[in-house]
Amino acid sequence: MNDQSAEIATQVATQLVKDSLSSMYSPISHFLTVKRAQFFEGFTSYCTLIHLKSSLVRTLYSKNKPMPLRDVYVRTRFHQGPNKFTDNDLINKFASGCRVIVKGNGGSGKTIFLKHLWLSRFEKPEGRIPIFVELRRLNDFKSIDIEAFCRNELQSDMSFGAGVFEKLCAAGKFEFIFDGFDEVNRENRKAVERQIILLSETYRNCCFLVSGREDDRFSSWGDFEIFSVSPLKLEDAKELITKIPFDRKVKKKFLETLKEDFYTQHKSFLSSPLLAVMMLMTFNENAIIPSKLTEFYKSAFQTLLTWHDATKDSFERDRALSVDEFRKVFSTFCLITYYDQAFEFDEGLFRKYIEKSLRYHSIEVSLDDVQNDICESANLLQKDGLKFIFVHRSFQEYFAAECAMQVISGKAKDFLEVFSNRTRDTVFAMCYEIHPELVFDEYLSKKIDWILSTEYIVPIGRNRSANSWVCESVLIHCVNAPQAGLHVTRGSIESNRDQREFLRNVELCKQISGADLGKDPMSSMFDAMFNSIRAAASHNVLTEGGAKELRIIVSFDGDKLKVSIRNIGLEKFSATEMRLFRSRLLSALSDNLKCSKKELKGYYEKAQEMFFKLKDERMAKEQSIDDILGI
Repeated sequence: MNDQSAEIATQVATQLVKDSLSSMYSPISHFLTVKRAQFFEGFTSYCTLIHLKSSLVRTLYSKNKPMPLRDVYVRTRFHQGPNKFTDNDLINKFASGCRVIVKGNGGSGKTIFLKHLWLSRFEKPEGRIPIFVELRRLNDFKSIDIEAFCRNELQSDMSFGAGVFEKLCAAGKFEFIFDGFDEVNRENRKAVERQIILLSETYRNCCFLVSGREDDRFSSWGDFEIFSVSPLKLEDAKELITKIPFDRKVKKKFLETLKEDFYTQHKSFLSSPLLAVMMLMTFNENAIIPSKLTEFYKSAFQTLLTWHDATKDSFERDRALSVDEFRKVFSTFCLITYYDQAFEFDEGLFRKYIEKSLRYHSIEVSLDDVQNDICESANLLQKDGLKFIFVHRSFQEYFAAECAMQVISGKAKDFLEVFSNRTRDTVFAMCYEIHPELVFDEYLSKKIDWILSTEYIVPIGRNRSANSWVCESVLIHCVNAPQAGLHVTRGSIESNRDQREFLRNVELCKQISGADLGKDPMSSMFDAMFNSIRAAASHNVLTEGGAKELRIIVSFDGDKLKVSIRNIGLEKFSATEMRLFRSRLLSALSDNLKCSKKELKGYYEKAQEMFFKLKDERMAKEQSIDDILGI
């Protein structure tokens, strides 16, 4: 497979150099005569490496023997509101220049699809060079420079230098595929977001795609279309189970069980590729499929602990720790690494966290043996180049929750405060599953009481959902592209501390209750702004062409609007154009914000019902305990 991959990569790289760089030969011929061979060698090496990494996948069931992606790939489906898209639809949109965001939960198959996308674009080149960037690798750098990082990936520094790379970008010779925005350290995400958007604005002829978990900030990337990974359908789950290399008898038995009613009963697991595979692995050992996600991970852990040895003809591995000791040590490892936002480790850092975990539990064993238990016996982390990474981050999240609720529960309040700030992860929700009473009493009770006492939750029948409740101001940046007209490239919302606290806790309660509140306030506000700007610009009041840009700031005092529109481009719109645009924008905003307020009123009312339901459930539990004790 390696030789074949290298041969394919060399052939395609040769064609790409010819197609992508031929138009650049004259302007930089003095570079090429000396450096072309060096560039070709570096670029071919890059293509060979990425082709191999994209062609093979490591999975829970094939940790030590990567599988060819094509053998196990199941078509990925997407949705954008009510609209449905196939993987080919998305690949074609990307190739045509559409800026794309692919979002989905952990284990939904985002990275697998991006590998499939890279292979599809690389092996059928159209004169563009696809660049696959694992954004988590930026965590190794003190300062973030995505353009320089991409340039170094291609090794063009050693041949052409930054100037030629920029010329190639300007000529639209690259397709940028950025994987794992959620894996960037939180303190760096704003810089990464800003630089990706700037790249996409600067190099309009290149293609851009970004993947990540659900993140509110994506809604403000005005030039990007957002596509969500759709859950696996029954036929998709069957296809996945059929394709993966696994014990044929177990697969046959599982597929016989996998009927419509079984799928419906366990849809929360079977609609996720990761969890569907985990269910197969645990199916032969557990008569009952757990209904809770945390119980499912607990069962999957037991399977992983024995899976590797079970495939080796009754071989039983010597372990440094008993199962109970290993569980405590590994869960502590997960908690402190999750707390530190450490998701991958060089060997020194890996061993440092293991040592901390052992020291906490006063266990004295060899670090080498525990490292082996984690990576070889339990298969929970694997080596990727010089780094150690979790076989899937969801295991880190589950064990972090378990440790906070059951191993170090005396510090639950402190940990819950941290977890509550990471609403796009599942740790808080898993903590609630493991110990709902503790989570409610230590964290939710006071938060819900505060929310119900504020003006954010409107008593039924009273219409006080003023726009200023949502945010204090909205900033929108627009670019007037030739023949494309004015389009929004990015936006940001400024809100006060109470507003952010309110929305964060609503999101947490949505996670644990499964409530559907409809469109959230931030999305509603962005939609109102974007639709108003598009409506104002659609009347052809602004001339095309040139580097014309607008910065629009809308601030709120109750329902009163203050709108500031500034020319910030190299070329300017005329005073007449600005006056007409402002007039039409105010008119459109007035209409769209009225519609937005109706959505918000329903959102607040449903949120109020959700909070009261959570309080009632906790009171009922307390009463049940009192009845049992005869109090």
